[in-house]
Amino acid sequence: MASEPADGVSDDLELTYPETDWRGFFTNHFGPSMLWALISIGASHIVLAPTLGGHFGLYAIWIFAVIYLAKYGAWELGIRYNYGIGRNPVEAYGDLPGPGNWMQWFTVLVFTVAYSGITAAVGMSTAAFVAALTPLSFTWAFVVFVGLAGLLVFFTRYSLLEKILIGFTVALGAFILIAVVVGPPSTEVIAATTFTSPDLTGPLFVGLFAAAAGFAPTGFSTSVLIGSWSTAKGEGANELRANGLDPTDEQYREYIGQWIQTGRRDFNIGYVFSFVLLVAMVVLASNVLYPEPPGDDNLALTIGSILSGSFGEWSYYAMVVGAFAALYSTVITLLDGASRATGDALPLALDKPDLDSELIRKVVVVGIVVVSCSVVVTLGTVPVTFLVWISAILAITEIAFYPANWYIVREHLPDRFQPSTTWVIYYVLSLALVLLFGVMGAASEFGYV
Repeated sequence: MASEPADGVSDDLELTYPETDWRGFFTNHFGPSMLWALISIGASHIVLAPTLGGHFGLYAIWIFAVIYLAKYGAWELGIRYNYGIGRNPVEAYGDLPGPGNWMQWFTVLVFTVAYSGITAAVGMSTAAFVAALTPLSFTWAFVVFVGLAGLLVFFTRYSLLEKILIGFTVALGAFILIAVVVGPPSTEVIAATTFTSPDLTGPLFVGLFAAAAGFAPTGFSTSVLIGSWSTAKGEGANELRANGLDPTDEQYREYIGQWIQTGRRDFNIGYVFSFVLLVAMVVLASNVLYPEPPGDDNLALTIGSILSGSFGEWSYYAMVVGAFAALYSTVITLLDGASRATGDALPLALDKPDLDSELIRKVVVVGIVVVSCSVVVTLGTVPVTFLVWISAILAITEIAFYPANWYIVREHLPDRFQPSTTWVIYYVLSLALVLLFGVMGAASEFGYV
């Protein structure tokens, strides 16, 4: 849509309204959600989806559907805040009740300590595929490739590699979707697993459900990352702030409302894409792997065979290369996102806005690489076991981002953009489920089941 003045705004000030047609939307506004989706198309899709599909068959689809439905609200609130106020949610976390800047300190802790573990987990899975393709041992594959990712992020010269990896990831997604059509599960597997519930209180189900809840599609902390990417586009309330205008002013209500809808549309596309691809992986795993899921010692071999039933033996290498690309792009994005988020959050937590964010970013990159390499050298070849363990931890630790995003929306957005009663009911129910996921994660981690 052509630029036009908002109601009550002087004619010499033109604000850019979002394009309303799909062509204009994809040309000018689409993007942040796909960066977010590419984080999810890593360990959750390549490792956890086949693991749950291998254990539970098509019943795993219901598990992931509940998780996606419950977790959506945290990101929707973040999008609502970002496009309505024009700031990253982490900037408002300092307004939460409690000790000074505690949520911003918690954010720093997540993006340094927790993301070191996440990088180690995804890096282990990446190393398993590298070891299957090269003479490198698992440990050396991890050190070399995670170290290289650290160098690329440190010097911020990885754009070409990132585009190549995204290309492989998109190609892998197309492969997987086509493979489901070519080689769907047998009628026996469909009948035996689609509506057959496993032992819902057993340690296997609770542990794997908690892992999926922690890592699929991503952790809640990525609401900070998608906030950064959305803010960088300079749309919506960001444009108002760039012109020295107040986004909460009543005269901009129509303008802000349209941009919130555009931001939500962008995220919904990435969210649905992530879910559809994950379901496709569960379907393939149910067809090829059930009831023998991948393990620590055969991850690459097992995942590599997932397309063979549809395309033949040659597809083993296509799957291994594609899985490597998806996982490695996640490693790079994790390093870049965690370091940049820490660079933004730490000055806020310390109330020292003049701190050098670029220096913080580089220190965090080095720290995560060193810590994650130390974890791998200590633990050895346990890509599936460690991923499931760290994922369950995320189900516990990242809950705080959901109510935090709800609080800043309630406190900062004008009445016009407050959630409706229907949305509030959804938030209450979904947050209750998220808390239940955290209880399951705690029960699994501390041996109560």
